[in-house]
Amino acid sequence: MMSHNLKYYKVAGITLQLISDYSISENTFHPKFKLFEVPMPGVDMVTIRHHFHFPEFDEKIKKNQVEVYKKVPFHIFKSKDSWTYRYSSIFTDDIVKSAIGEMNNDYSSINIYTEDLTQKDYSQASFNALTLFNTDQMIFAKFLCDRNGLMIHSNGFNINGNGILLAGISGSGKSTLSGMLKKQNHRILCDDRMFIRKMEEEFRIFGNWCYGSHPDFSNSAAPLKGLFFLEKGAQNQINEIKQKNEIVSRLSQVLVKPLLDLDGWQKYFITIEELIKRVKFFRIEFDLSGTICHQINRLFGG
Repeated sequence: MMSHNLKYYKVAGITLQLISDYSISENTFHPKFKLFEVPMPGVDMVTIRHHFHFPEFDEKIKKNQVEVYKKVPFHIFKSKDSWTYRYSSIFTDDIVKSAIGEMNNDYSSINIYTEDLTQKDYSQASFNALTLFNTDQMIFAKFLCDRNGLMIHSNGFNINGNGILLAGISGSGKSTLSGMLKKQNHRILCDDRMFIRKMEEEFRIFGNWCYGSHPDFSNSAAPLKGLFFLEKGAQNQINEIKQKNEIVSRLSQVLVKPLLDLDGWQKYFITIEELIKRVKFFRIEFDLSGTICHQINRLFGG
């Protein structure tokens, strides 16, 4: 394979080998991917291939697949050994109007098909996702589940070498508190989508390119020491949550849930159990004074 058709990217300990039928230029993908580009394959590797024609489906495979998800822009089917993603963009200015993704059962091999895209289009596209979909979030939810991991709607920070997550529903104050922490020179790992993996005996959080509405991200990682559930309030206070039922209830509101089979769901719940055992969980309220940042610092040796 010639180097101009091949790229490697690494995030959360997973190397993504990208092989394209077209040449890959400096402008094929968004500049954010430069932070994650690596020169060679890794030990834990998945392969994504880009093709510029739609596949001829095997009628036997089509017959054995069942619909498992249908919500714009995705229509997803599953068989015993494979997945098929049908993607239709909802944005008129998207260069990829439709695409088909064919994955094996563990997503270690992914083939992406699209039409009406020239080499010139591909070279100048600045795609936001390696899958050519609007996001790579759905494949990473599966990757992480298979590797003792999760994806959480949260902002991640490195506080004095300790990873923390700020989790909460829209409007709970994630952006406000993140802005305060950034003013204290704490490094944000990613906005709104955090990758988590148990590696050896600890959970770690990873910056990634699947960020939310704010382009705050990095390729850094940190050991996860605390997860904060944000609550609106007029006080500055942090209270540790000890009750497992409350933790599970709050986590369920912020987890990015993958599409899984029975075995996958068993892995998923085991990971959640391990996370609850090994990481501290807190409720946090704050005003706009910035005082809460000092309390967070004190919790983590600042």
